[in-house]
Amino acid sequence: MEELAYTEEQYTQELSPVVETVGENPVSISLVNYNAEQITERVNITAAESQTYLSDDSFTWIHVQGMPKPSEMREFGELFHLHPMALEDVINVGERPKTEVFDNQMLVILGLMNKKGSTILNEPLSFFLGENFLISFHNGERDPFRAVRRRLHHPDAPLRQRKLDYLLYVLIDVTTDLCFPLLDEFDEEIEQVEQQLFGPEGVDTFMTLYTIKRELLVLRLKLRPQREAIRLLMRDDNRMLEDETKVYMRDCYDHVMRFIDMLDIYRDMTTNMLDVHLSLVNKKTFISNEVQRKATVWAMLFAPLTFITGIYGMNFLNMPETKLQYGFFICIGAMVGLGVFLSIFFKRKNWL
Repeated sequence: MEELAYTEEQYTQELSPVVETVGENPVSISLVNYNAEQITERVNITAAESQTYLSDDSFTWIHVQGMPKPSEMREFGELFHLHPMALEDVINVGERPKTEVFDNQMLVILGLMNKKGSTILNEPLSFFLGENFLISFHNGERDPFRAVRRRLHHPDAPLRQRKLDYLLYVLIDVTTDLCFPLLDEFDEEIEQVEQQLFGPEGVDTFMTLYTIKRELLVLRLKLRPQREAIRLLMRDDNRMLEDETKVYMRDCYDHVMRFIDMLDIYRDMTTNMLDVHLSLVNKKTFISNEVQRKATVWAMLFAPLTFITGIYGMNFLNMPETKLQYGFFICIGAMVGLGVFLSIFFKRKNWL
């Protein structure tokens, strides 16, 4: 293995542009050293202690849970001869998912998607694959790979019989599978909104539908580069993975594609539901306008009749029509005739 020697000054210069983006939370480092015959597991160890387990007759998987400090990343870089550009990508939390192959090591950056309320969380996951070690970094609250460590303790497990590139596949497969519970959450939310849409609260579902559609869009945008990162792992010129492992990587690629396809289906559903919502709003607005229009027409119909009764309801002594023998019947007849005339007029105008 060709050594890459980096001094403290070089590391400071290389990493200084992104030092402020790294959190100061303490990390937990666990290690599994194994081969087909034996396995050793350590928890809460240091980077220097984990480096002592490297050997040619076993494989070492080191998992770093939490956000490493710059000093911890420099220590990992010096002990395992990690490329400084790769270290910078790991420290930069907002780095896009990607795959990069260096001389004798490979960096894979992915994201573990999670949802908290109406916010999509992208927990960065990074993997360094060397000749006899695999280092994984996960910036999140929970360790997603506990089940993988339990599987390693079974002597007949395929993980124990294969190289580290197969372990990398298993970790990536777990990462993609952990995204699928999000689909169940979206499915339940969309089903609830669909039931509300045709109920009394149908008009008030706009913001919920808009929020779901925005979440689906954000999630899809974050998964697209992840699909490309996994596709690069399957390339024929990738020397870090065996051909058999590349075949298994197709399964991870298919999972990401299926996830993206489901997101597209859910987006189409929310778009259609938004169209239905707007139609319902327009229908309710139309009905409301119709009611107001008819009420206005009826008010216009009775306005002149009210005017006539208002005039003859005034208490003046000298009103000539009040002394006519048939004045009352003449007034009623005039009012009825005027009402009939206005009704026919409004009917021909389609106002009634």
